[in-house]
Amino acid sequence: MRDDADRWWLLTAYDDGWCTAPVTVPTAADTRRRLRAFLAWTVAVGGLFAAAVGVGFLLPGVTWLPWVLLAACLGAVAAAAVGAARRRAARRPPVFGSSAQHAAGVAGATRVGWDQVRAVAVQRDGHEDVVTVALRRGKPLVYRSPDRTLGRLFALWSPAPPTS
Repeated sequence: MRDDADRWWLLTAYDDGWCTAPVTVPTAADTRRRLRAFLAWTVAVGGLFAAAVGVGFLLPGVTWLPWVLLAACLGAVAAAAVGAARRRAARRPPVFGSSAQHAAGVAGATRVGWDQVRAVAVQRDGHEDVVTVALRRGKPLVYRSPDRTLGRLFALWSPAPPTS
């Protein structure tokens, strides 16, 4: 979701409230970098496979070389898969049992307990869901999201939070 200062946050809901933590949103440069890496791995795997097939036809007397090239091709596929899995695991947020644990375990996270909420208003502004949370103490919080998930998440809290 996005706040009024145009910063992106990950909102995680729990039974006792919710936490927001800052997240980095991929930019066009990040997408281009990832696409270049994907194309490089694709060319490497395709090149090794084509070399293995070509060597098998052009040098039929060297029977071991196509197998080495196919093993290198398989190794390149495995290396690409492991690297992608590690990057995805590093981006995955940790799992917590409550909003209090989340706020204590994540740097920069802010917690809003259900007992702090006075009222919630869910609106639609163009293509964004806008949720305004009036707190018992403090300034109201405004959350924006380009999809309807935020509105559905806070629909049960509108106009007031659940009592239990």
